Amino acid sequence: MKKLSVHFAAMVAALAIVGTAVVVGRPDWVGSGHSARPGEHGEHDAVEHSDSGEFCPEHGVPERFCTKCDPSRMGQLELCSEHGGIPEAICTLCDANAQTKYGIDLCPEGHGLPREFCAACGTVTSSIPDDGWCATHKVPESECLDCAGDTKERDARECRQPLPQVRLAGTKLAERIDIRIAEATKNDCFHALRANAEVAYDANRYADISPRVSGFLKEVVADLGDSVKRGDTLAVVDSPEISSAKAQFLNASAQVTLAQATYDRTKPLARAGTVPGKTELETLTELTKAKALLLEARQKLKNFGFDEASLRKLIETEDTDSKLPIVAPIDGVVVARHAVQGEHVEANTQLFAVTDVSRMWLWINVYQDDVAQLSIGQKVVYTSIGSEREERGTLNWIGAEVDPKTRTLRARASLENPDGRLRANQYGIAKIIVSETHPSVQIPKEAVQSNEGMKVVFLPQDEEGVYRTQRVVTRPTDAKDRVEVAWGLKPGDRVVTTGSFLLKTEIMKGAIGAGCAH
Repeated sequence: MKKLSVHFAAMVAALAIVGTAVVVGRPDWVGSGHSARPGEHGEHDAVEHSDSGEFCPEHGVPERFCTKCDPSRMGQLELCSEHGGIPEAICTLCDANAQTKYGIDLCPEGHGLPREFCAACGTVTSSIPDDGWCATHKVPESECLDCAGDTKERDARECRQPLPQVRLAGTKLAERIDIRIAEATKNDCFHALRANAEVAYDANRYADISPRVSGFLKEVVADLGDSVKRGDTLAVVDSPEISSAKAQFLNASAQVTLAQATYDRTKPLARAGTVPGKTELETLTELTKAKALLLEARQKLKNFGFDEASLRKLIETEDTDSKLPIVAPIDGVVVARHAVQGEHVEANTQLFAVTDVSRMWLWINVYQDDVAQLSIGQKVVYTSIGSEREERGTLNWIGAEVDPKTRTLRARASLENPDGRLRANQYGIAKIIVSETHPSVQIPKEAVQSNEGMKVVFLPQDEEGVYRTQRVVTRPTDAKDRVEVAWGLKPGDRVVTTGSFLLKTEIMKGAIGAGCAH
């Protein structure tokens, strides 16, 4: 608790230092106490301003400071680098008394700067570098579809709003508040969506096994975890239906044999005229009926699981035993067993489940905002909770509907599982690789701050203690402590890491200490 108190006190002290010793180039932070605007609409008070001298009514400032009437004054006057490079003497943000002292007309948009010298309104060219950001639509100008091809919109003052700068009052202040700098580096990275995921059996390699007849379990052979091959006996059911079906099959087989012999004997006699032709037709009809009954009996046994080899053996042995072996339909592992020796079972009673666990399915719940980035064939990396082992697979199915409650879409991947480490119903995180490895500009994650819906970083300038705010577009990387900068920086650019949050507090609207003081 004592340590927490010490850290909290240190943070408060740092904020207090920055709040009272930081210079911010933000034109809309001038408080209402600084907004007296004599003659802001072009009509000046009758008060004499002894320091103003001759006044320039066209540009709303004293003539001797009007660089618009005489651009050569730019090289003679001290300029304010924070607020668009206007003469320092008429910077109403740096000197709150300048307005009343010189009777300056202020910007009607409320930016707190002279009417014809406001970089935010576009009435003066800002000395702060244009970073190519469209402030109107909050995207890079090169990617702004709303401004594309529209010269009027592209040149609008909102689109080229200058960025604020932060100036520390003392050269040692950066060390006192522990400001640290890092360089943007060029690294290879890929982009991946992260989503909750759950392992399941591959339904194409899974079999529920039922007896197909009612009866009693005479014997249970297989147990949980047993590896079985197709055709292996798992259990034996004793059922009178089996005995009856076998007898029916043997009887039908005998009837076919008899009918065939009768027809074969009658046919030549009928052709020779020894017996009426009607007799041949009658024997043929009986043969056809016998074959139909045999087909019915054969199919019934096949439905119970008998194959052709078993049927041939049955005819040879004339076996009418009531036992039915329950066999595995696929190669795999017994993952469920409900069979108990001696119990009565129905035809649809599930006795076993067998599955091939060498390949598993992965069900992934993707947020609807990320669905557009999915495509069949993308690589998937899965990590179970509590494990660092990565399993790799491929996305092979994307759902057609979003869950109305969770607002997620189900997708599916196949994972190879040769060593059986993956288990059904395991929960974890899936990363879907939505872009291949590519070169990128990366910076520490702590350097990026959010401000007014944008991501910003702070770049130290050549002048010590001055930091320019740079808007950036970032994307997550596979490294938790770094982000990719897709727009706004290049390799080698220096950014503030530790201390960037404190600088951010000074560019926020209404922040304590906002203003400009030298």
